[in-house]
Amino acid sequence: MDSWAFGPVGEEVRMDFDAVMLLAIVASFFLFMGIEAVAPSGRSMPVIRHWRWVGMAAFALSLAGFVGIPLLVVPLLPPMAVVNLSGWGSVAFLPLWLLTTLINYGFHRFMHYFDWAWRAGHQFHHSAARLDIASAMMFHPVDTLMQGVLGGLLAAGLLHATPHAAAWAGLFGFWASLYQHLDVRTPAWTALLWQRPEAHMLHHERDVHARNYSDFPAWDRLFGTYAAPEERTIPLGFAPGRGRRWVAMLAMRDVNREADEKARISL
Repeated sequence: MDSWAFGPVGEEVRMDFDAVMLLAIVASFFLFMGIEAVAPSGRSMPVIRHWRWVGMAAFALSLAGFVGIPLLVVPLLPPMAVVNLSGWGSVAFLPLWLLTTLINYGFHRFMHYFDWAWRAGHQFHHSAARLDIASAMMFHPVDTLMQGVLGGLLAAGLLHATPHAAAWAGLFGFWASLYQHLDVRTPAWTALLWQRPEAHMLHHERDVHARNYSDFPAWDRLFGTYAAPEERTIPLGFAPGRGRRWVAMLAMRDVNREADEKARISL
């Protein structure tokens, strides 16, 4: 019988644990959204009608992917443990989270480097003209699969972590993702743990496919892709009219390339 911090885990308690984790994810999303509503950064970003409702809808869809895809993928994974951390219990969430951030760093660079990978999913996330909680969970299903799910599952398999450790690592990673999109001025020391929104804005700068890829800034520093935050107005997303072509992006069409080609033809 497995155990975790609050007692023995039978089927009933395991279901309670899953419910608590799901509630924590939903509550965290709205808590972070409330924080930026109370103490906004004041950065110059466009005002978009119904933007928070769009963000909440994107969050609901992404959450379904984060929960549903592992249920389908886990039974298909072969044994691949390199290190057995099952005896660590939930404490294994920390090395598990660190390995997940390293794997996702590689996935993230991959999706920026190859045009087909960018078109297949990641452009959807970068289409947002704002950096805030509403934009944090705007992911194409392919992006959800690559970065949101496979990275964590691969790390959990390599470390043979318990489901509870994987759940805690997933929640911690979710907080990191929300934090780097938060429309709030953040203290510099937090960059020791999570990427700050001030740095993540540079990654989302329009027409830039570089720098600050990881939730954990140490990986960017190690691989030479870290850029310090800059005090300037940074244009985000795509050129006007392109970032709202959601159907085209879901169909994996490069909305920037199509618009550029159309502009050249009209000359």
